[in-house]
Amino acid sequence: MAMSLPIASTYHGFATMYMRMPMSSSTLPIQGHCTVEDRRITLKFPFTGIEFELPSSPKENRNDFDFTIRSVRGDMTMTIGYVPDLKAFTGIGRLNEEDEAPALTFCFYSHESPLNRLPRL
Repeated sequence: MAMSLPIASTYHGFATMYMRMPMSSSTLPIQGHCTVEDRRITLKFPFTGIEFELPSSPKENRNDFDFTIRSVRGDMTMTIGYVPDLKAFTGIGRLNEEDEAPALTFCFYSHESPLNRLPRL
């Protein structure tokens, strides 16, 4: 009898990285895309990418949760939440909690989400 392995959930979406401009307080939004396979999240942007593990696999209707990842510029606090109406997850990454401007934002969803009908960039 063959054992069946659990199928990892896969989500797709979009991401935005906010690059700080040198010698300015302005930021430049860089559009990218997001892929989540089980606990592994990949954010791809032109010329760079970010990969990290989520504390657990995404679960619908879960309360928002925070966790920390290490980045080149220091620790980044990530907050992930679920939007039931869109059947989608949203994420925000901040380099420090006092900073209102995020360093990253992203959204990922399954094929059942209404967002899946949007064209992929």
